Amino acid sequence: MTRRHSRGMTLIEMMVSLVIGLILCLAVFSVLSVFEGRRRTVIAGSDLDQSAGVAMFQIDRWVRSAGTGFAASASYAYGCELFAVDAGGSQILPMKKALPTPFAAVDPGSSGVFRLAPLLILPGQTSPGASNAVTTGHVSDVLVLMSSGNGGSQIATAFTAAATTSALAVPNTLAFSAGDLALLADRQPAADGGAAPCMATQVDSALGSDASTSLPLGGARYAASIDSAAVTDYSTTGVAINLGNLESARPPMFQLLGVGDNNTLYSYDLLQTSDTPLQARAEGVFEMHALYGVGSASDRLVDSWVRPDSGNYTVAALSAGTPAATALLRTVRAVRIGLVMRTALPERSGSAAGAASSVATPASSLTLFSDLGDPTLTYTRPLAAAERQYRYRTLEATIPLRNNSLP
Repeated sequence: MTRRHSRGMTLIEMMVSLVIGLILCLAVFSVLSVFEGRRRTVIAGSDLDQSAGVAMFQIDRWVRSAGTGFAASASYAYGCELFAVDAGGSQILPMKKALPTPFAAVDPGSSGVFRLAPLLILPGQTSPGASNAVTTGHVSDVLVLMSSGNGGSQIATAFTAAATTSALAVPNTLAFSAGDLALLADRQPAADGGAAPCMATQVDSALGSDASTSLPLGGARYAASIDSAAVTDYSTTGVAINLGNLESARPPMFQLLGVGDNNTLYSYDLLQTSDTPLQARAEGVFEMHALYGVGSASDRLVDSWVRPDSGNYTVAALSAGTPAATALLRTVRAVRIGLVMRTALPERSGSAAGAASSVATPASSLTLFSDLGDPTLTYTRPLAAAERQYRYRTLEATIPLRNNSLP
């Protein structure tokens, strides 16, 4: 019987096989690397689009609701200094302590004093960590938004001077329910001609379902006096505005909106109607800027756009509490919002950082409001080399203040 000998691979054949295998591995790795890079780019762009949509949807809803409950029926209260206590009875308006980050530097025109207005723009009052880190001096605007959460009547309820510190004499109590938050204002101006102070207080749980001529005040958010304001200070031309029930799905909106660290859009509830007044609202927001759209006294049209840091529409001018400031607040017909969105992670660079062939964003700057045709309104954000490793989106919207009344 003839034995067959097995012939093995030679060293040269093995080396050739290894080289071929290595080439195939490198080719597969290269394809996977390109695919992964493109996948990350597509997902990052999709995430930015979704975040931008979420952010702008919320801003649009809040701006359109601004002024609900007081703009149409009680615009004489525009510019009134707001007084309020929290659920523990501690004064929260005017503020006695600094606001949390990113609103720690917020200045509404007078230290700690917020005044009633559907919308105010506080220019450059947050400094987001990512936005301000590489190219310093680029900050974001803050929006102050106020509205009632009451879905019922928008007519303010007149009351005569309070007979006691815990009851108001009213024609009837049909506009209120137990536990509602009420804003006390006065149709008579203050001694200086500006709006009289406004107090946020609460309707007592003792209020029944039957109509009455006495509106009892009480509960966690009731106080007979807050700082320099008191229930008994209101004249016979006082009014009570229903701000809504804190236990309902639509509490009143007295909030700040601005961009903080980690490319996050935050809101802060000035009335602290929940246990967590500071809320993260949307991701990917790098900067936010806004303009006023103002019109004449005869219509609701926008005649021109105005920067919030110049001319008659500065924070100080609109928050002065004077008749002139009230008149200016009434001329605001819309707001132009501009968002700069940015991906959370930089793109992978195939060469030295900042090289034109490796940057994710070739443009050296981003612009907002350029379509308005006025260079003084355009906002330009230069991008440093390190910042161009990220991908950006710019988003703009013109939102009407549908509740702001005519003079």
